[in-house]
Amino acid sequence: MLVGAAAACCSLSALAQSGVTLYGSLDLSVTSSDNGARRVSGLSSGVGTGSRIGLRGQEDLGAGLKAVFQLEMGLEADTGSLKTFTGNYASATPGAPGGLASTGGFNRRSHVGLQSGWGTLLLGRDYTPMYYTALATDTFKLAYLGNVQALLALGGGSERLARMSNGIFYTSPQFGGLRMRAAYGFGAESAGGPGMPPKDAQTLYGLGADFSTGGLVLSAAYQEIKLPTVGGSPLAFTGLRTRRDTILGAQYRTGPWLLSAGHFRVNAPARGEDTWLGAGYTFGANTVKLQVQRLRQDNPSGKDRRATVVGAVYEHALSKRTQLYTSFSRTSNNATGQFGVTGSDTSFAAGAAGAKVNVLALGLRHSF
Repeated sequence: MLVGAAAACCSLSALAQSGVTLYGSLDLSVTSSDNGARRVSGLSSGVGTGSRIGLRGQEDLGAGLKAVFQLEMGLEADTGSLKTFTGNYASATPGAPGGLASTGGFNRRSHVGLQSGWGTLLLGRDYTPMYYTALATDTFKLAYLGNVQALLALGGGSERLARMSNGIFYTSPQFGGLRMRAAYGFGAESAGGPGMPPKDAQTLYGLGADFSTGGLVLSAAYQEIKLPTVGGSPLAFTGLRTRRDTILGAQYRTGPWLLSAGHFRVNAPARGEDTWLGAGYTFGANTVKLQVQRLRQDNPSGKDRRATVVGAVYEHALSKRTQLYTSFSRTSNNATGQFGVTGSDTSFAAGAAGAKVNVLALGLRHSF
């Protein structure tokens, strides 16, 4: 026992001496959901923010240059298990062209890089420019039920829309309120042989920019991804198609008020768009926010899929690191729509086309 305590002290001492920070967040809520087919109550992780644990650090190399790194894994805080993700594109098969799902590892962020007055260059797995524009223009900051991650249903999920593996990421310093971002992903790194993903599968390039002045933030991003196509019997890779994502928006803060608006458009797997408008008000340790989204997606076999998403949240800060919250969202689909409700790192699917999905969460979050 004494040996274990000594080892723990030594480990903490090493972290402190090397400039490494251990951090994390645990977010749990009691939820009640009705997806139009059934009602379920239980405990959910990641409604307010994604539960996580990570390490980050830096080393001063002199002359204004620093080496930086970050390792971050997602958690299911209600069970203690690690999150599942599909970030290994090299594992793609015709049945899972985006890569096989795997559990564990530093599935949220895993990168090393250099930082100087010329900006920051990272190698590994990190957020795309698309993610930063969504974060800057979403009233809920990609947190809580009804945030703009509803748009992920239009583009096939969060992988490559929000995060990218095998990537190079550059963020410029801020010049007169303007900050630029660029990213390139090597994708599946495939030679394109028989049974393998096509050459250039999952390659991505993205560009983004933010402009800030006073309480106003303007942001936009664009990215292109080479997605593998499959067909035939037995199922096999048949080629590539290009998915193009565009997002833009604005946020304005004045006193206790916050106003946000944005628009997202994608051309594959089907053309779709998401438009949102929201507002927030802060008084003392309390914040109230409301946001409305309109989703539309082409439907080759009939009427376009459409939905209206309404989200509302009340947050009370017990301290800088601990918050209580109540979050509610309702998705109203048209006859062909089957969109659900999305939280920060969890989602609730619709029971059938045309369903109304309602989710209420009462939660607690602590960050360290």
